[in-house]
Amino acid sequence: MSITIADYIVVGGGITGCVIASRLKQKNPSLTVLLVEAGPNPKSEHDVTSPMGGFALQGSELDWQYSTKPDPNTKDRTHTLTAGKTLGGGSILNYGGWSRGDVADYDAWARLTGYEEWDYEHLLPYFQSVESFGSSEQVPSDLSPRGIEGPMRITSANSSSEKRRYPLGEPLCKAWSELGVERTAYGCTGRNEGLSEWLENWHNGQRQAAHHAYSLDGVEILTNTPVIGFVIAQEYMSLIKADGPPRVMGVSLESGQAVQVKREVILCAGAVGSPTILLGSPGLQDLSGAGANMIDHFALFQLFKLKPSDKGLALGHTDLNDPAFFLGMPSDYVVYVGLPRDLLTKALDEDRITGVERDALLEPGRCFLEMLVLYHPLSAPVPADGSYISSSVMLTLPSSRGRISIPKDRLDTHPVIEPNYFSSALDRLALVYGVRRMLQLMLDTKAFHPYIEAEVPPPGFEALHPGSSDAEIEARIRGAGVAHYHTVGTCALGSVVDANLRVKGIDGVRVCDASILPSSVGGHPQATLYGIAEKAAEMVLNDSRAE
Repeated sequence: MSITIADYIVVGGGITGCVIASRLKQKNPSLTVLLVEAGPNPKSEHDVTSPMGGFALQGSELDWQYSTKPDPNTKDRTHTLTAGKTLGGGSILNYGGWSRGDVADYDAWARLTGYEEWDYEHLLPYFQSVESFGSSEQVPSDLSPRGIEGPMRITSANSSSEKRRYPLGEPLCKAWSELGVERTAYGCTGRNEGLSEWLENWHNGQRQAAHHAYSLDGVEILTNTPVIGFVIAQEYMSLIKADGPPRVMGVSLESGQAVQVKREVILCAGAVGSPTILLGSPGLQDLSGAGANMIDHFALFQLFKLKPSDKGLALGHTDLNDPAFFLGMPSDYVVYVGLPRDLLTKALDEDRITGVERDALLEPGRCFLEMLVLYHPLSAPVPADGSYISSSVMLTLPSSRGRISIPKDRLDTHPVIEPNYFSSALDRLALVYGVRRMLQLMLDTKAFHPYIEAEVPPPGFEALHPGSSDAEIEARIRGAGVAHYHTVGTCALGSVVDANLRVKGIDGVRVCDASILPSSVGGHPQATLYGIAEKAAEMVLNDSRAE
């Protein structure tokens, strides 16, 4: 190991870690910035560039493959959580969806924590600083503008190529219109409700990984180097303040070595990794809130058989072999919907949700579900021959909360993950409602009637249809529902970290990754993560100038 001390140590080379390390070095080249990543730098044999390559990387050496405890709410199934274990982190394995939350999602953070600087108005400039939307992607003047000068190229599926027009795109929009959902929404404008074009950060069919979009030139990088805890100043009695909190003096590596830090450690190890490191550091096991408040976007994927047709409707058919169809995920439109007021109120009453949390969830325009149709069976056990399409109905504002802890046996380094998915009345009522809407879309609209034959159930289940009972739909969700790998909340703002992302009760360490989100946001988290990392980097730099 060539480096033993640095001004700043960034633990975790995923999305937020790469952004922060890059910005610190770019803005102040005199700083020594060390980025420590547990996984490898992707090798040439890994397909880390193509849209469909991400599926193959799940379960590879680039995936942490975290295993949960059996969850009684999902028929005692054990869930495997995909998370990037590589330089670039989740930006290497995700599917490229780009969506910010609604204004109310971020304003809820300010309400829950009392930190006004974390509301939508204050976060918007950081979101914009990441994005580079083209001139054809701008939105009506009454909506929040999208960024145009950031390092991340963002485009809609339809704008990526004139040839990328999926045959079912127009019937899909008409089918949604039959259900009362119109094309009124624009992604990344603070108002998601309705149907909008699917946005993604694929560029010319290539993945934009975090460590490429944000230059790491001049940053010291250690890969294949797991961090297991902190070096605490309590171990060096002469450095202890009489009545002050313990101070982090460096990081302990799995190899038995340590690296000292002059200024701060910035923990960016993810919603599983960051609380695990905090809880595993000697002297910090009693850290209040770390590992609690685990949130994920629970979802149901479904498979649908297409009716015989003399033309190609889904990927795999020879009619759809133009390279333009493979420039991104096989989808073109996304729908975000709220819940009927009576259904929402009933769920909140049953869950006994009151106060600020209840008020935030009752805000007009909150979107509880993302609904997506994909013109490919994805990883379903059927041939990708153009005969099948798939769908995802995803909870965007789940109220179920899980927990991450560390084993009592100190020799066991695997985190204990108790996800507690689908445990609240709100989640049950919302997801059953969303799946029923998807079934109505696919099987009960005039626009899709000529194309969709039936749902293809997983082995051991009966096919669902619009007339299926709530109990039948709920049973399917319990038996086949999965997480979208969007874990957040386990080092939450207000609970574990303060408004400046400093860990409460400890000097010398901040956290900036998905774990700091105090509540969920609609859509996919990467756009939010890039934005909060930009904000965190600015905080650190401002504090360093003030020293």
